[in-house]
Amino acid sequence: MPNVLNALVASLRDFFDLRGWRIRRKLTWLLLLLSVVPSALLGAWSFNIFRNVVTEQATSNLYNRSVATAQSIDQYLRDRREDVITLSRMAEVVDFATNPSAGLSRANAIQALRATATRTDYEAAAIIGIDGKIILSSAESDVGLDVSFRPFFIEARKGTPYISDPSVSAVTGRPAIFFSAPIFGPNNQVVGVAAIRLSLDGIWSLVERDKDVAGRGSYGLLLDENGIRIANSLSLGRRSEMEGSFQIFTAVARLAPEVEKALIDERRFGPVAATGVRVVPIPELANALVTPGIRTFETSSDINPERHLAAITNLSNKPWRYVIMSPFSSFFGEIEFWATINRLVIGLLVLAVILISFIVAQTFTAPINRLTQVAERISLGELDAKIELDRRDEIGELAEAIARMQLSLQAAIERLRARRAGS
Repeated sequence: MPNVLNALVASLRDFFDLRGWRIRRKLTWLLLLLSVVPSALLGAWSFNIFRNVVTEQATSNLYNRSVATAQSIDQYLRDRREDVITLSRMAEVVDFATNPSAGLSRANAIQALRATATRTDYEAAAIIGIDGKIILSSAESDVGLDVSFRPFFIEARKGTPYISDPSVSAVTGRPAIFFSAPIFGPNNQVVGVAAIRLSLDGIWSLVERDKDVAGRGSYGLLLDENGIRIANSLSLGRRSEMEGSFQIFTAVARLAPEVEKALIDERRFGPVAATGVRVVPIPELANALVTPGIRTFETSSDINPERHLAAITNLSNKPWRYVIMSPFSSFFGEIEFWATINRLVIGLLVLAVILISFIVAQTFTAPINRLTQVAERISLGELDAKIELDRRDEIGELAEAIARMQLSLQAAIERLRARRAGS
């Protein structure tokens, strides 16, 4: 081993001993240092700036998109809340909630409920008695249903409008969201609750618009305050599958025991979560949910192993979060393309410099080699060796000097011969 190391050290010392280098090698390395190295450094610096600009722009676009979608969802919720407030204030609804036994008020109220329920995404509109049982609904199957344990009734019964978290409807067995508002009687007391049940289709449609919006593979997630998936862009084209398996109602981190128990007791997610809420973990996203001030972050994904860039936005009407995640490849695909072009250009530049340096070196070394051969012939006594070199540079001056030396040697030899002949 010491012999190998010594040989290696000796080889390196010989390699870096410039005195032993041929001119061709010196010119090649000189041109490489003067052209390729600065070009490569400048290219790397420019590419790094380009990458930072693209990354900043991509991050900004991703966050702006998350804000836009969150605002759309907020507006959707706000409009539906106004609908249920308007319904709760209708005279026919107030009359029926105050006096459910009156036949005329019942007819007028059911007409108002059915008119409301005809709107897009609405499944049913109902009036709930003060005891928590539905006393009138646009959907006959709802009548008599006890919803006293549901938050949308409990909160509205306290006197304020309420928007529920998505849950599985006990009537339809499908994910739904409930909007409710108190019905105030003549004495400004709560005499009932007006409620509207909507399918999640409207919210899903807003979220599904973000599938591939930030590049191939990007998608949006709508999460409730517990980090449970409410909607997912991946439901686009496969809503029935998502509903059937309730893949949307999974948490990104394990829930606190008391929270999970409350959801089970409430039967929010139906039979699929009768014993617990399923967890499909995304640790970085779970951390972002509990860390104030985070807008963008890197994260793993629940659909592929590639790292993702994510942007998160708070909603204003509910303590929900909207997140858009996009794989790095969708952001940096263009950057990688230009990186490949940059590497190709540098490679071609290296080849061009080597070729040029070879040609330049040839213009220097070829005539020097020829002069060396002539000098060797002269040293062997061939004083009439011809120097066929027509140059006006330093090499040409060297050739002329050798030619003069050749003439001087010839003259000296002639004088020497003449002396010997005279003696």
